Amino acid sequence: MLYFDWWIMLVVIGLMAFGSVMSFSASAGITNVSPTSFLQKQLFFYGIALALMLMFFHLSRHWVKILGVFSWAFYLISMALMLLAVLFPPINGARGWIVLGPISIQPVEIYKVTIILWMSFAMTRKNHTLKDNFIHLGWIRIIMSTVLLYTYPDMGGIIITLGILFIIVLSSGAKARYAVGSLGAVLVIWWALIPAFEPWLEKFGYYMMQRFTAYLNPWKYAQTIGNQLINSYYAVSNGGLFGRGIGRSLQKTGNLPEPNTDFIMAVVSEELGAVAIMIVLAALLFVVWRLVYFAFQTGYMRFRLILVGTAAYIMLQIIVNLGGVIGILPITGVTFPFISVGGSSIISLGLALGLSLNVIKHIRYDKAQKLLQA
Repeated sequence: MLYFDWWIMLVVIGLMAFGSVMSFSASAGITNVSPTSFLQKQLFFYGIALALMLMFFHLSRHWVKILGVFSWAFYLISMALMLLAVLFPPINGARGWIVLGPISIQPVEIYKVTIILWMSFAMTRKNHTLKDNFIHLGWIRIIMSTVLLYTYPDMGGIIITLGILFIIVLSSGAKARYAVGSLGAVLVIWWALIPAFEPWLEKFGYYMMQRFTAYLNPWKYAQTIGNQLINSYYAVSNGGLFGRGIGRSLQKTGNLPEPNTDFIMAVVSEELGAVAIMIVLAALLFVVWRLVYFAFQTGYMRFRLILVGTAAYIMLQIIVNLGGVIGILPITGVTFPFISVGGSSIISLGLALGLSLNVIKHIRYDKAQKLLQA
């Protein structure tokens, strides 16, 4: 496979292998469910993600352009799925899942990819100025989706999607005040619209406020809403530098509420220590660095924004998840890239990296052609 970035693929496969081991280990602490079933599902979704990465890599430049042209349609489809998720019962106090028998789909994960693709093409329309493209962005749709995520509630989804928006606008060459102003406008209108949905939003707002309260002072609410964060602290402190040993976590056995999803990195820390955390972070940061590196190897802004958007997606996912695990940020229910159990998240990352590998292929091809012509 000429121009294929094997570095990214090998690191991703390594992360998946590690994630398989840790998902099995962390799931062993969940009662009434076999950890083998979690592992089988995880391997199944890893396979789908790898297949998507290879499939999107092989798309021609023409097909990538077509994806961009119809990105607004993909965006609307993801919005429709997010609206559909409101009709399903909440899971662990929050909505956002479409449950079809044994399979649960989280539309916000697909929305993260569509917003990267849609914004990358919206900000680079031909025969339009950058200012025109900025104004052309579907701000009403962005605000509606943000309000919808609030009703779930999904503060992690809000932070990540708005963060991607902010970084793509800023990376497009738009003036900093546009990016800051756009983010501020979305937040202001969002807060202005929220009262109109009362009292329907009352219980959802209360749920989010509980998480914020637990973040500010978990020890005061150690027996209730602060319990999961305190147990995360215990898991991290128990691990030290090198951990207690694989499979020997104490906190996963009934203390951490989501040991194989939201808090899997707490289990990694307890079993394998801070050194393992640093290795995983280094691997993911290497992928982010490769994406940013190639983003600045091309003058074609559309390719650059896809790569920067994907890098932002991965980085924000890391920050929000780890921030919740160690108490720097409120707990938001965001999964850790490639390690947490979660099919929607893994497939979403596979789609984003598949697009990125395709873009890198074209960048490397164009660079090789220029060298031949020199």
